[in-house]
Amino acid sequence: MDLSAWDFKQNKRIKLDGEWQFYWNQLLTPEDFKAAKPVPSTYMQVPSRWNGKAINGKRLPAHGSATYRMVLRNVPIHGIFALKKTNIRFSSSVYVAGHKLFEDGQPSTNAAAYRPGNVPQTGLFASDQNDIEIIVQVANYDYINAGIPISIYFGDQATMIADQQKSMAREFSILAILSILSFIYFICFATTIIYNMKDYTLLLSGIICLLFSLYHGLIGERPLLYFLSGIPFEVLYKIKDMSSIAAFIVVALFFYQVHKNMISFKLTLAVTVVLGSFLVMVPFLSIHVYTQIHSYIIVFYELMLVWLLLKAAILYVRSPDTSRFKSLLLFMSILTINLYSLDTILFALSVNENLLLGQLYIIVFNIIMIFLIVLRFFEAYHTIDAMKDRLLQLDKIKDDFLSNTSHELKTPLNAIVNITDSLLKGVEGPVNEKQAQNLAIVTGSGRRLTHLVNELLDYSKMKYGDITLVMSSVDLKASVDSVIRVHQYLLGGKQISLVNHIPAGVPSVYADSNRLIQILHNLIGNAVKYSDQGVVEVSAAVLGQRVEVHVRDTGIGIPAHLQDRIFDAYEQAAAASDTNPDGGTGLGLSITKKLVELHGGEIVVSSSPGVGSRFSFTLPLAGRASNQNVSPQAKETQPTDLHMPNMEYPLYIPGKIDEPILVVDDDYANLQSMINLFKLEGHSIVVVNRGQLALHELSRSSHFFLVILDMTMPDMSGYEVLKQIRERFTSFELPVLMLTARNRAADIKLCMENGANDFVGKPFAAEELMARVRSLTKLKASVKNARDAEIAFLRSQINPHFLFNALNSIAELCMDDPEQAEELTLQLSQYLRGSFDFKQLDSLTTLRKELELVEAYLHIEKARFGPRLHVEYDVDANLEIGIPPLVLQPIVENAIRHGLMSNFRGGTVKLSIKKATESWVNFTVEDDGSGIGDQKLQALLTPGAGSKGVGLWNISQRIKLLYGTNLIIESVEGTGTKVSFSIPAEPIKPTGG
Repeated sequence: MDLSAWDFKQNKRIKLDGEWQFYWNQLLTPEDFKAAKPVPSTYMQVPSRWNGKAINGKRLPAHGSATYRMVLRNVPIHGIFALKKTNIRFSSSVYVAGHKLFEDGQPSTNAAAYRPGNVPQTGLFASDQNDIEIIVQVANYDYINAGIPISIYFGDQATMIADQQKSMAREFSILAILSILSFIYFICFATTIIYNMKDYTLLLSGIICLLFSLYHGLIGERPLLYFLSGIPFEVLYKIKDMSSIAAFIVVALFFYQVHKNMISFKLTLAVTVVLGSFLVMVPFLSIHVYTQIHSYIIVFYELMLVWLLLKAAILYVRSPDTSRFKSLLLFMSILTINLYSLDTILFALSVNENLLLGQLYIIVFNIIMIFLIVLRFFEAYHTIDAMKDRLLQLDKIKDDFLSNTSHELKTPLNAIVNITDSLLKGVEGPVNEKQAQNLAIVTGSGRRLTHLVNELLDYSKMKYGDITLVMSSVDLKASVDSVIRVHQYLLGGKQISLVNHIPAGVPSVYADSNRLIQILHNLIGNAVKYSDQGVVEVSAAVLGQRVEVHVRDTGIGIPAHLQDRIFDAYEQAAAASDTNPDGGTGLGLSITKKLVELHGGEIVVSSSPGVGSRFSFTLPLAGRASNQNVSPQAKETQPTDLHMPNMEYPLYIPGKIDEPILVVDDDYANLQSMINLFKLEGHSIVVVNRGQLALHELSRSSHFFLVILDMTMPDMSGYEVLKQIRERFTSFELPVLMLTARNRAADIKLCMENGANDFVGKPFAAEELMARVRSLTKLKASVKNARDAEIAFLRSQINPHFLFNALNSIAELCMDDPEQAEELTLQLSQYLRGSFDFKQLDSLTTLRKELELVEAYLHIEKARFGPRLHVEYDVDANLEIGIPPLVLQPIVENAIRHGLMSNFRGGTVKLSIKKATESWVNFTVEDDGSGIGDQKLQALLTPGAGSKGVGLWNISQRIKLLYGTNLIIESVEGTGTKVSFSIPAEPIKPTGG
């Protein structure tokens, strides 16, 4: 090749394509050409295969050896060059300028000494000659074609290395993309396993990406060989072919999982068997042998891919508009895998020099697969969401049916039981033995049916996993005691001893206390039911991190053939029918078993007929780490089709009876019915529809006689409102009547524990509601009378206390300054006329009048103490606002008497009255006197702390009763004291105004 015309600046890398000297069955070295001039067998085109070419009229076979030689003449530059060979099948040695540049495998003229190797390599060499000789030894005894099928490149060192780095970067990028996609798919599949929703398309997608990444790492530039250099080339070559075949098996499985109409199970099985059989053969056969079969395998999976492409096209044409996009994605994915397969075949046949298109196709294929999987996910999500809505609707219908049915059945059943029982007891006269027997059967059946109705809801909830446990530490012994005390009254004359043998030292258990009581009731009740006499005892023992509880009886026992099924629904009824005509409902023990299992325990039974039974169950200890959390209180839902009119709350409705009632409910129908009832009775009411509004009304006025409170409201629950009410008012100071649609024992208990005085179930009877209202308002009236007496007592303490001090001051002035004593006496007279008014004990005075009283008192004290007493005023508030009388003066008096005048130098009292907000005013009385010690400070607001602290305690009580705020005292001994409180900035309006 003459390079004299080579424009090195424009093209620093060239292909050594052309006719090379070709020496068949000879492996020549540079020394052979120096010693003599071997005659070439022919000239061979590079790139090309030698097999099939004719020499002296004979076709060359694929297996054999040969030497290629080329001389580059008139090289225009000198320096360091590079030579790159990409694909020489199937082993080679390259000599440049008389030296071996690199070797791949071991070429040989005989198969025994030959070793395969075909890895892209780049070699560097220096040359300062005009002519460069290149000799390539090639041998092949494995592959189906041989020679130099891909161009050999020659060029400048920097350019060749840069091109090599770009090729490797591209190869590694493809490898990284496929590997990362595979990892993501595997993580997604693992997630579906965790949530018990296995999606095998994710697993198959991950395997496809993993196999194709392995395949691409072993072809082209073969980047994986950088990490697997110690593994023989033949092994890596087989791994390459095996990964390719395995990938197409998984592709068939993937499309079978995605759309079974595209590829049938039989065809998928055939593909798996054929390709899988070849896959198993590859490790045990030589490359020479299995490559003969490989061509047929390629044809087979290509036909499969073409079949999938045709089916996808038909599916797209026939698909409705709603699934047209999904069908298009499916078609595009199969098209790209077809194009990818075709490109890799052309590369294997040396038609393509690189895999750029194939790499692009496999990336696009995976992107489309991601779209398909995401689309399937959203379709599944949409389906599940629709099913969820439907299930919620059905569940609501089921719950409503069970609830309504149970409530509807309770009333007639209760009537049947009560009437039959009264007849049995002779209310209409004595009954004969036969009648008594029949009536007893009716009574027993009615009671069992009533019990069954009560258990239906629990059983349904447990069956569908709707039960939520409120877990806490529970005293097991105390729980058993409470259940046994109840059953003592239910023995019905049976000679049975109920014994609690649980030792006092047994640790607490981690359980739902209500459900634990239910378990114990069921087991002890079952033991009592099937025992006529003897003992029912409960014992317990600690076993590791659990407590095992035993309930043993000496009753009739359980037949052996029923012991394995006694906890199944209705099986205990069958057992009862065999042994006791008064059998159970068939649900109690089944519910008990499910409750125990919900606590993480187990329950078993051992029994001998005629001897008795022993039920044993386990519960976790309270100290054990638990994954169960206390569940929030379930929100009540009361479906209604009533339209709520736009009304402004609160509503003030005055009445003849001046005992205001606060009504709180978010249901318009309930509110309107109560408004009508209270109007008929003549009650004054304030109506609100939110819990926060109720609290606001209570902060504005403390004169309510009763709060009627709905348990469920949208902004805050009735429990929350009740809790905040009880933080300010006791159950006697402000009674609360709860309204609840769930009048079960647990709800009643919760209301009472949170401080409710009474409850009414919804829908309520008017007579029952008004009877409870009258009872609670009478309670409030009694408490109000007692509180009025208390306030009168408090004021009676304050007034003489001030009067005593004022008269002492006047007496001292009578001797020294009679005129000033006269003036002070007149001021005191005016002051007393305004302060001794006991007609309305809770009436308010104005801030102006209260300040006049304070000034009168200070005038007297200044006359007594002279320059030792200084007073500063800082008043920035409306002087007409309402304030309880005799609040400021006692605080100022305490500041002077016990703060300033306890030392000789006296001091300053600062009275500050300022608006905190538009609706509140802050009052502060501060002195720089001797201060108060910590122990005395804590005792000041405690009743009975001594005469010196009575005034402040009384004021604190009055402010708390009227406004719900507290008196705050801050003091540092030796520095001074600050007393502050806050009251509303507006006069308290009368209720209903």
